[in-house]
Amino acid sequence: MGSTDSWLRALIGVALLLASTHVTAGYVEIPADVSMHLSADPDQDLVTGQPITFTLAVTNHGPEPVSVLVASSSPFTNEFVLSSGTTDCKDLGLVVVDGQSFYYYYDWVPTSTGPLAVGETRSCHVTLSLSAQAPDTWTFYFSIPVFYVDLDPSNNSSSVTLRRGSPTAHAVPALSPLMLFLLALLTATSGAMAAAGSQVVASLARIHGKPPG
Repeated sequence: MGSTDSWLRALIGVALLLASTHVTAGYVEIPADVSMHLSADPDQDLVTGQPITFTLAVTNHGPEPVSVLVASSSPFTNEFVLSSGTTDCKDLGLVVVDGQSFYYYYDWVPTSTGPLAVGETRSCHVTLSLSAQAPDTWTFYFSIPVFYVDLDPSNNSSSVTLRRGSPTAHAVPALSPLMLFLLALLTATSGAMAAAGSQVVASLARIHGKPPG
């Protein structure tokens, strides 16, 4: 009897899901406008090993509750140190793609705790450290996949641009007193040699009866 009750509850759950969303040819139609927002702190003057906290948020602008929704990140390879990552997202999964190319991406299921009500925003945080292989500037985003069709797809993606800090300028080391003396002596010697050379040219010109050049 217990197994029958579980089967009935699962069947009722599927029926409720189909009642709130319409699946057509691989697409999930969402009867509402859902927006995605992503921010990063910090996002500039980054250095290797620095933690970056990403805030993910989805909002249901109505007119109906949303029972099922997934948000996916942009693909990445070695820009972050995954071993030190932390999150307070209840249903955030790291997906590994190993086919023609190798990369990672995150999937977040904000509706895992129940339908997203009209006017409700759900958010969570992911903290990842910058790796030594990360480029100087790159874009990271979270978006609602294209197979989720809501009433306004223009706000289904949000991105942040991450920038490393400018290279630190190195100060020119100060010269020692001895080096300053030698530099002054070299300058004076060069000037004296140039003057002597001019006098030699003038003397030779007088000997040959030509004006000095």
